[in-house]
Amino acid sequence: MIFEKPIILEGEEGNVVLIYGDHIIGNITKENADLSIERIEKNVFNLSEFESIININEIFEYEFEPENDSHIMFEVRNADSVTYKTIDFKDSETTRKAEKSISEKFKQLGFKREEKQISALSAAVIPGSVAAFVAVMGGIFTWYAKYMETRVITRTRIIKWYVYIFEKVAEVIGFYPFLIITVVLTVCCLLWMFKRMANPPIKISAVK
Repeated sequence: MIFEKPIILEGEEGNVVLIYGDHIIGNITKENADLSIERIEKNVFNLSEFESIININEIFEYEFEPENDSHIMFEVRNADSVTYKTIDFKDSETTRKAEKSISEKFKQLGFKREEKQISALSAAVIPGSVAAFVAVMGGIFTWYAKYMETRVITRTRIIKWYVYIFEKVAEVIGFYPFLIITVVLTVCCLLWMFKRMANPPIKISAVK
């Protein structure tokens, strides 16, 4: 086994993360973690019982921002595919503790660990993408709400329930609330982007 002693760390929403044997298991209860430890030791472990599980032997790389992230993202490679999986922890402090717990063992497995400050451009990618998404979706909702004010219903249509609810809300409140919310959220995302660009975060990564 890669990890001969179980490591249990606090996860999100009161759950835990178990690192034991050849696997990292996220988003399970403490009771299930204790049961999994027994099953691993008895070699009766069933992978299909877990929604968030990673085979350590298939990990090619992991990365996270120690000051910001409450999760670690793993690049998992096998004969069939390359996927990206995240293991969520309680907070950024727990995430740093988790990485510290696995870093030495991963070094023994041939991983090269690197800690560096990312560029301002790279720091802007995520918040910039979120800002663009918010602006586009908000623009669509605002346009449709504006359209609802002038639309003349000439025939009965069969529509989805969520479209019906949106249309009714838009008819009552108009398009201005959608416009205001879109502008506020977009500005917040842009401020977040400028803040990250002014002080690019540190990223820790390890590649096999």
